Amino acid sequence: MINSTTVSMGKENFFVLLISSIFLLSGCQQEKINIPDTGRKIVINGLITTDTLLNVFISRSDYLLDLSGNGYEYLRDLDSLEVCLYQNNDKIDSLYHYKYYDYDYWKMFNYGNYRSHNVHPLASREYKIVAKGSGFPTASAVTTIPDLVRIERVDTSRIILAPGEYYDSNIGLQIKIEFSDPLNETNCYLFRMYMNIYWEYYGSYIPYYSDVIFFTCQDPIIEEKLTSVNGLEAIAFSDKVINGQRHSLNIIVKGESIGKPYTDYPESSYSNPRKTLYFKLYSITEEYFSYIQTLHLYSKNYSNPLLEPVLMNSNVTGGYGMFSGASVSSDSIVFKFE
Repeated sequence: MINSTTVSMGKENFFVLLISSIFLLSGCQQEKINIPDTGRKIVINGLITTDTLLNVFISRSDYLLDLSGNGYEYLRDLDSLEVCLYQNNDKIDSLYHYKYYDYDYWKMFNYGNYRSHNVHPLASREYKIVAKGSGFPTASAVTTIPDLVRIERVDTSRIILAPGEYYDSNIGLQIKIEFSDPLNETNCYLFRMYMNIYWEYYGSYIPYYSDVIFFTCQDPIIEEKLTSVNGLEAIAFSDKVINGQRHSLNIIVKGESIGKPYTDYPESSYSNPRKTLYFKLYSITEEYFSYIQTLHLYSKNYSNPLLEPVLMNSNVTGGYGMFSGASVSSDSIVFKFE
């Protein structure tokens, strides 16, 4: 049997809750946030290195509500942009527009769409880029190429990989990269690998294919791992643990990433192929190392609006982006097949 007093109290509570809900709902107003459109600016992104012709990627910024995409259409018509290059405050070149459409924002190493005619950056030199275009504020950026830290020794050995997923073989390549960190100065580094494949053609070798080599590295000095959908593409670290010491990076590569001589499946009908496996140690600026760290944070927060926003580092005056430099020490091993 239901007590009438209980029913009465239940009705009172219900009406109190209903009235409270009405007041709460009426107090909630949808606010429209107006984000001002401050206009478009030039974006300069480039890591200029001593091992290649100077090149940078230049685009424009987009407004949050722009429907034009990521600016690729604009890039096809950037010939009117004037880009001047200075070395130690002396103008040494005007960069030309190269219609390069395969830029990947998620790759660390791209060829730029603005290139020098003949300048290879040099260590310890300061480089400045000034970009001017109709309807845009002038954008400029300055960087100094760090001194070179050389790869002093490369040791390789064939190993059996730990249990895992393999397509053809569990054979791997262990690579030890030795270098000496300069004493009493702050240094930052980036390491990557890639492989070029050549085929013999009438007594000479012609380039056939080039690709990134993905690897693993569990070295405790590693602070940032730069990954793509296929695996670990590069590693970045400072010298706060190894300051002034000689160090050996321990790199592991799946034999399947290289192919022959670590696998048995046929690769081509061409005769006498040759492969060159390159090791690259970049001496990078502290500024670029910080950029890598914020880029990594941004990629981890990507597409999740509830996480803390990441403010990307920029050193471009009058625009956006990161313009930096690196000295590159390179070594390689060559595989020949008769």
